[in-house]
Amino acid sequence: MKNTRTFIIAEAGSNWRMGTYSRDVKMAKALIDVAAESGADAIKFQTYRPETVYVTNAGDTDYLSESGIKESVSDMFKDLSMPYEMIPVLAEYCNKKNIQFMSTPFSIADAKAIDPYVKIHKIASYEISHPHLIEFVAKSGKPLILSTGGATLDDIEWALNYYRKNNGKEISLLQTTAKYPAPLSTLNLHVIPSLMKKFGVPVGFSDHSRDPVIAPVAAVALGASIIEKHFTLHNALPGPDHSFALTPQELRIMVKAIRDCESCLGSSEKTVQAEEKEIRDFAQRAIQAIKPIKAGEILKQGVNVDVLRPGKQRQGLHPKNLPEMEGKKATRDVPLGDGIRNEDFE
Repeated sequence: MKNTRTFIIAEAGSNWRMGTYSRDVKMAKALIDVAAESGADAIKFQTYRPETVYVTNAGDTDYLSESGIKESVSDMFKDLSMPYEMIPVLAEYCNKKNIQFMSTPFSIADAKAIDPYVKIHKIASYEISHPHLIEFVAKSGKPLILSTGGATLDDIEWALNYYRKNNGKEISLLQTTAKYPAPLSTLNLHVIPSLMKKFGVPVGFSDHSRDPVIAPVAAVALGASIIEKHFTLHNALPGPDHSFALTPQELRIMVKAIRDCESCLGSSEKTVQAEEKEIRDFAQRAIQAIKPIKAGEILKQGVNVDVLRPGKQRQGLHPKNLPEMEGKKATRDVPLGDGIRNEDFE
């Protein structure tokens, strides 16, 4: 049963890109401000170079074309590539704002650039088959969060084994549906406990649906220990990820909903809570006197005792004790309404 605090990652992705270096930095810092103010634990960017991601003639994707983006995926990646020199600037600003800096690398060079500035590495879904990247991250000695969008169980098992073969230690998986935006019906959140059971590692959820609350809260209730969600300053901004990302207000709503969900979950231990005790003592049925009883009088259900709620009277024994009590003599005078306890009969 999940009983730890959910690690919430506000995914900035490529939503920092505004056209010039100075405007890009300003936008990235504005996103950091929003993520920090929302209560998220970390903000995550992406670090890549087009020549180390796709083949040069990769062409277009239907997903981008449907979003109104006509340029090739390689041209888009080139435009959205974060300069390495921006990484320490943003990491320092995150430290100032008391939020953890993260960035997803897509190559060894990318990973080397971000490694000095991150506490946790993140590998994207379609890098799950990238042995060189997995090996580098494993040997960094830092924890890894691995997304599993579009992956099979064999893909995940291979990546986990390869990570551990290369001395990787701490790792978490993210259930992900690699569709942008992802319809709620495609999220398959029951996979979260299934992955936890099969692989014995923490499992979270990278949510590409548009709703700010339903899927993250459901995922946490199912045991997710990490929630990742895209956000932006405005859905109408140009770029591939703005349209399905959360607005600043929605990000705050999501974080609050997750924290409220955690509060609801409590622990796996069933106890009488302090908040329940008063009404439990008032309302839980017990063996109570239904008339004044004299010492020496025979106790009999329906005659002088019965199973009733005690209210403000002293609560008696659990009704499971009726057979033991039935026909015994009262050892004291019992007033109307008083509870019958072990010492009250012989």
